[in-house]
Amino acid sequence: MSTATPVGSHMLKGYVEFDFQTAQGTQGSQRTTNGWNLALRRGYVQFDNLLVGQEWSNFQYVAALPESTDFVGATEGTVFVREAQIRYTKKLNKGLTLSVSAENPETASMASTSAALVENDHDRMPDFTARLNLAGGFGELSLAGVVRDLSVDTGTISDTAMGWGVSAAGKLAFGPDKRHDFRFMATYGDGIGRYLGLNFVPDAVFDGTAGSKLHTIENFAAFAALRFGWTKAVRSSLIGSYNKANYPDGIIIPALANRQAWSVAGNLFWTPAKGFDLGVEYRHGQREVVSGAKGQLDRFEFAAKYSF
Repeated sequence: MSTATPVGSHMLKGYVEFDFQTAQGTQGSQRTTNGWNLALRRGYVQFDNLLVGQEWSNFQYVAALPESTDFVGATEGTVFVREAQIRYTKKLNKGLTLSVSAENPETASMASTSAALVENDHDRMPDFTARLNLAGGFGELSLAGVVRDLSVDTGTISDTAMGWGVSAAGKLAFGPDKRHDFRFMATYGDGIGRYLGLNFVPDAVFDGTAGSKLHTIENFAAFAALRFGWTKAVRSSLIGSYNKANYPDGIIIPALANRQAWSVAGNLFWTPAKGFDLGVEYRHGQREVVSGAKGQLDRFEFAAKYSF
């Protein structure tokens, strides 16, 4: 639900969006009612160029996400965060905009004794981001950066560390009527684990002994997707996605901690009527943990969507 109200020479907007995906509580059972709870996705107010509320992170370029039957699609390789923030956007010239934000901080850590990720909630400073967007007849390009102040305080361990990351992404159109496009994202950083691949790895790790230090984790993630518009009603996407963590030396890393993952997928979508989409997708993925153990999945997915 969105609103837009002129206030003199200004524009005041509001937006709220829900889904049935992430809420905790009594969701029912596949054996009986299959119920689920309503959850907030996005909710903000915007006065001209100033946005306050919950929105996609300014560090993420949402337009690059490929069309997929999967909830995310290129899950391993993408920045994917929605969180509370204050964002200001400035148009620099035709097609070029700069946006800066202060966003909700949360350090996701891991002790050397367990692969479980812990939300610490000890952060004192917001995460700061900046993003340049360039749009034109060719499509869109984005360059973003984030700086973080990571913090952990367990009572016996108290330490902070700096996290940072850069991300380049884009959506480039080509072909007849520009029905085809190439979408990509590549992200590298140190201490930005929760921003990548649905928190595939933690931001930092410590050894669990009194006085131990917080060690940040390097992370690289990327995806690429080619979309082919065969006709105005039929299209396909080929998707490849990758994520790898480089853990610090000199500290024990739990054997079940994630090290890397990748997947490839191909799909076919058909729009038999305006606003109605049918899709089928095949995906193969692999995951490897620190011990060297690997697992894989192969699956077909089917989707039907009505947009209005």
